[in-house]
Amino acid sequence: MKHFYWHQLSMAFILGLVTLSLIWGCDSGEKAIDEITGNRAVKHYHKSKKDIEKIADRQAERYESIPDEDKEGD
Repeated sequence: MKHFYWHQLSMAFILGLVTLSLIWGCDSGEKAIDEITGNRAVKHYHKSKKDIEKIADRQAERYESIPDEDKEGD
């Protein structure tokens, strides 16, 4: 019975080492860690928020550049 326990424990340890080496060894390891921790979603949210603010500013500039005569027609 002890032999079976040590076999399971050693296989779990090896599997853990392989998993960690794949995560930290690959270029996408940082992306994988960000995905697991939720940081990627937060980064995407902040980027989208900035993009929306830029679009809103551009639309406001375009609206302000329309002559007053055209604004009254709407």
